[in-house]
Amino acid sequence: MPKPEQARLRFMAVFFGANDACLPGSATGQQIPLNEYKKNLRDILEHSSVVAQKPRLILLTPPPVNEYQMETSERARGYKDPLRSAEHTKEYADACRQVGAEVGVAVLDVWSIFMAKAGWKGGKPLVGSKKVARSEVLEKLLSDGLHFRPDAYRLLYDSMMDLIQKEWPDQAPDNLRFIFRSWPEAPK
Repeated sequence: MPKPEQARLRFMAVFFGANDACLPGSATGQQIPLNEYKKNLRDILEHSSVVAQKPRLILLTPPPVNEYQMETSERARGYKDPLRSAEHTKEYADACRQVGAEVGVAVLDVWSIFMAKAGWKGGKPLVGSKKVARSEVLEKLLSDGLHFRPDAYRLLYDSMMDLIQKEWPDQAPDNLRFIFRSWPEAPK
């Protein structure tokens, strides 16, 4: 990381939680207890090296998971017990939103964006859970129940651009000045 006086960091996005939200005792050993996850997010956002550079901070929630796809991919990798669940992952997305509100940082709510795209309504069983039918939408967004397909990256990108336009309109791509002359103005 450059020294604070050298850095020109406009944005910093923190996108943790998908692996932290593994089920307790799962075979990967990646699970981080919820309170520790929240503390880790705060520690990152409030770290002196981050604060010194004064970036515009964006906290991204973990995305939802699709238990149907994960069962297939996890069994293919030799896991017999589930590594994640839709309900447990929601707790981490909720915690991420909470930390963002407490610290005063913009939150890109990837979990809610994907769930809305999948047609989920609050209070209903979670899309992606085995308590409801398979979701074609989540299957188009997630390759193995966790990792993104191109449509998910497009949705993430579009949502990030919307957030930047809303929170920092002066930083939207169309509002940034060129560092170098545009191609028609450049020397030939």
